[in-house]
Amino acid sequence: MLNTPASAPAAKVPARPANRHPRSAATSTLLAFAALAFLTGCSGGTSESVSTAVQDSSSAVATARIALRQDMEGKLTKAAASTTLDDGLKEIQSSRSTVLKLSPSTLEDRITQKQALDVLDQCAAGFATARAALAANDGGAPSLPDGDRALADAQDALKQLEGTVGPQ
Repeated sequence: MLNTPASAPAAKVPARPANRHPRSAATSTLLAFAALAFLTGCSGGTSESVSTAVQDSSSAVATARIALRQDMEGKLTKAAASTTLDDGLKEIQSSRSTVLKLSPSTLEDRITQKQALDVLDQCAAGFATARAALAANDGGAPSLPDGDRALADAQDALKQLEGTVGPQ
């Protein structure tokens, strides 16, 4: 215990009563309802989750295409391009996992989920082709342009799906 005089500045600061909470009961109730609505997915559910997955995947595919093109032009090392493709594939897998875990309650939501899973599978296949092309990179099959085409097809499929689910 510190030996401080009674005239120390801290001694003059009034203490807040321990049983008083700064939030009112109405505010606490409102926060509880908002949290419950968020956790149960009342604000968009399947379409919102799919839309987020599509946006994240679109960014991953676009970044991978840039890296692949820069590799083709000799502006990026194979290691950097490979890392970019690996990171992009992880993003696709994460998005797929998110969509797979959804529990759609309507037929429309189940159809949206199925379409999203199909498109994300196409994206993963595009990444596989691009990674194989980068690994070969000696004019063999698949070639780097083949990898870029596979990613472009994935990008087109994502754009079509985004048109279906719309931005949230």
